[in-house]
Amino acid sequence: MANDHGQWLERGEIYALGALDGEELNEFERHLASGCPVCAASVRETRETLKLLHESLPVESPPDELKGRIFEQIGPAPADGAYPKQFFSVRWDWLGTGVAAAAAIVAIIVLALNLKRTQGQLQEMSAELDLARAQSEAKDEQLRLLSSPHIRLVELKGLDPHPDAQARVFWNPGARSGLLIASGLPQTPADHGYELWGIVGETPVPMGLFFADPNGRATFQMAPLAGDQKFGKFAVTIEPAPGVDKPTGPMVLLGSV
Repeated sequence: MANDHGQWLERGEIYALGALDGEELNEFERHLASGCPVCAASVRETRETLKLLHESLPVESPPDELKGRIFEQIGPAPADGAYPKQFFSVRWDWLGTGVAAAAAIVAIIVLALNLKRTQGQLQEMSAELDLARAQSEAKDEQLRLLSSPHIRLVELKGLDPHPDAQARVFWNPGARSGLLIASGLPQTPADHGYELWGIVGETPVPMGLFFADPNGRATFQMAPLAGDQKFGKFAVTIEPAPGVDKPTGPMVLLGSV
């Protein structure tokens, strides 16, 4: 449904103005009834904006100068010097219609700007919610991994010229997956990253590419590996993105299981 929200939000703007009809009206009301929080918030805010805009418009009487000009267009007054009340009512109503039309145009412009801003905010909120959900799911997976009784901790030490670099690999041999937490990593070129290797004898097996933040820290959750190799060591090298099948760059970290 996320991909349809652009279309739904456009209909929502028209719906809030009371101008949606036919099958589109039925479809949008069914969409609202399904419980979509994004479109419901959009309609609610649009209606509140219209209400505030209506309340903010001042009620003013026509200025005397404008009345004089209208009288000139009307022509001479009757012999008794007085126009019927209905006469003024009709003409001022006509003038009021023109003022109302101008106000409506201003209202539509303001509304369009507000709706565009609101739509952008809703899209940002939706993206933030998706990111938060993904981060929450990743943390849950990490907690499940770390709480396994089969987990093994492997300490990786920094090699010259970066002896302060270090990492811990929480490795689950049964699930053949794990979690790496590193710190003190040197910055890499923009098109390079760090690649983790599981080493069987003298044969390195690629386990994935990851990147460090500006402070040299990194957290990397490994995808489950195929096969049944038993790793004797883990190592980290600097490699071109998106990773290589065999190590080509300098080794930064190394540790034995």
